[in-house]
Amino acid sequence: MPPKQTRHRPLVMVIDESRHTRKALRFYLSKEGYDVDEAPNSHAAVESASNGSPDLILIDLNIPGSSGVLATQRLRSAPHLNDVPVVACAGPDSQAYRDAARVAGADAYVTKPFNPAVLLPLVKSLLHRRRMGVLPSSDVTQLASMIL
Repeated sequence: MPPKQTRHRPLVMVIDESRHTRKALRFYLSKEGYDVDEAPNSHAAVESASNGSPDLILIDLNIPGSSGVLATQRLRSAPHLNDVPVVACAGPDSQAYRDAARVAGADAYVTKPFNPAVLLPLVKSLLHRRRMGVLPSSDVTQLASMIL
């Protein structure tokens, strides 16, 4: 059996029901040097994450099927994903969404529609912190709130 090839580019899993949103995020993230895996719903997301190991998960809290909050909790409970940063998103912005993201175990929250000038530095920072062994951490959520 040949040795398993290692990935050189971080893998970001994008979980969003909107094909347009997934396509836009793929464009921006790929342009920044990330590989992108997509899932249109929570079932596909959990299945895909079980088969691979993303370096960061970007999840819409309003995805169809089980809610994004429940999907985030399921992803967080998987042993091989417990140190993977999770960025929850929803729109329009509300304190209820921010609270739900925090309770579900997300490391950061961003509003939709996405602003690449906000999202891309956040992704970079979370991935850097993960490489340094600093995640998960509540101060990341505070950092993301300050950026937003």
